[in-house]
Amino acid sequence: MSTLKVIASHALLQHEIPNLQGLIEVCLDHMNDAIVITEADPISTPGPRIVWVNKIFYERNGYSPQEVIGNTPRMLQGPGTDRATLDRVREALAKWQPIRAELLNYRKDGTSYWNEFEIVPVANEQGCFTHWVSVQRDTTERRQMEERVFQLAFYDPLTQLPNRRLLEDRLSQTLAASKRSGRYGALMFLDLDNFKVVNDSHGHDVGDALLRQVASQLKTCVREIDTVSRFGGDEFVVLLSDLYADQAASVQRAGVIAEKIRASIARPYTLAVSDRGQTEQRLDYHCSASIGVVMFMGQRATPIDLMKRADTAMYQAKNAGRNAIRFYQPPG
Repeated sequence: MSTLKVIASHALLQHEIPNLQGLIEVCLDHMNDAIVITEADPISTPGPRIVWVNKIFYERNGYSPQEVIGNTPRMLQGPGTDRATLDRVREALAKWQPIRAELLNYRKDGTSYWNEFEIVPVANEQGCFTHWVSVQRDTTERRQMEERVFQLAFYDPLTQLPNRRLLEDRLSQTLAASKRSGRYGALMFLDLDNFKVVNDSHGHDVGDALLRQVASQLKTCVREIDTVSRFGGDEFVVLLSDLYADQAASVQRAGVIAEKIRASIARPYTLAVSDRGQTEQRLDYHCSASIGVVMFMGQRATPIDLMKRADTAMYQAKNAGRNAIRFYQPPG
């Protein structure tokens, strides 16, 4: 039987086990999960008052009994607590329904942790609800592990940019959104010119430092809704979404951003170079990029097709002398 069911049914067992209340409190004080009992009043302001918590609640949150008893669970909320989840919890309480959810909560010292909890109503012998009982579990470690797994699966470890896998997913979503909205998007394929010279002359550590700086530059050239991805090696992809419904205006805007990127990458970079363990020196390096651009608006083309077209346009920019921008033109 679950902890909540034990608590909810303890009144029915009082006549069988002497001092059952004391035994239950001892058991709950030695649990790894926090237990919170409040009055059953979901619509009160500022909220149901806490009437009892177990020992782990105090230890986890850093409050004293005087600060907790009579207060409300809102004391655990903070700037990162999700309001939509809170609304879902309040809706369930208003209907006297059990609810399971997960929120970012805050300790007394201001530090945050992820709190997974289940709340159930408890009724008396007459069937009237008298209390809410909540079992709370710290899920911060699990959340952090999930975040690390997600980071490894979808982000480039060198630049921390979205990798090819995440790019393809976002491109698919952008294509679908473009079809619904009737607004254009653009896909840009960038290749650093003569990047091999950096690695051959100064080593891969210097080349990696250059890639990280280029990644930072690219992010400053686009909006938050756009995506900058490292495709592999010295190749980057920029995805612009939600441009304009007018084709000419969208092409013009994409061209402005592409030129902004080209000029930004062409600025000098300062790289740390050490030669066979000698004193580290600073190298001012000038870089350039060839950029291919393809426009789209709800086409049936797949993300792979669009990337191939942008790649074709990029090679046209390289053949034109590098440090250039070319838009994809369909054959014929």
